[in-house]
Amino acid sequence: MSSSALTYNFLIADDHQLFIDGLSKLLQEETITAAIHIANNGREAVDKVLAHNIDCVIMDINMPVLNGWEALIIIKKEKPSVKVIIVSMLCNASTVNKLLLAGADAFIGKDAGKAELLKAISKVMQDEKYIGSTIAYNLYAPFSDLNLNTVDETHLTAKEIAIIRYIANGLTNKEIAATLSLSLGTVDTHRKNILAKLHLKNTAALVRYAADRNLL
Repeated sequence: MSSSALTYNFLIADDHQLFIDGLSKLLQEETITAAIHIANNGREAVDKVLAHNIDCVIMDINMPVLNGWEALIIIKKEKPSVKVIIVSMLCNASTVNKLLLAGADAFIGKDAGKAELLKAISKVMQDEKYIGSTIAYNLYAPFSDLNLNTVDETHLTAKEIAIIRYIANGLTNKEIAATLSLSLGTVDTHRKNILAKLHLKNTAALVRYAADRNLL
């Protein structure tokens, strides 16, 4: 992080110069910005994160050399404290979930406005997850079409299956709440209800259950 506790070093990673220029101008106007670094592909993004003191990466998915998903995995492995905000036109639920499970801290659409980007930055820099308001409603889609015979529990809802998968992938209740736009209390209630429905005693048993039924 930069010398001021309330300013950050940003990296913008995108293969469209017009988007980079616009986002750079937006960030330059904000008092939270200490420095802006630029990358035109995923490999450059990784290299610059490793070479510089980056606080927050704002990155597209579709990029040459390494795509955003591949770059994200490396960044989170090498420098897990760096926050990564995905900004993309690919806002379908399966893509959003794939990036979140890979470690993305926030996901917003490229049609988002300045206010939503700044909100995402504020959230992730406080160690919270953020999903853009225009795509959050879609997050249960990959689970609603799941063949419930594969989990042997037809009385589990799509939301409960989503929560099981997030728990099994190591997300905390707070992270699940932020990802699915639920309150912390609601997630805790779902967690208890899931254990009761499946007659399981603890989280470790739930993770084994998810692994046995290919929910990871």
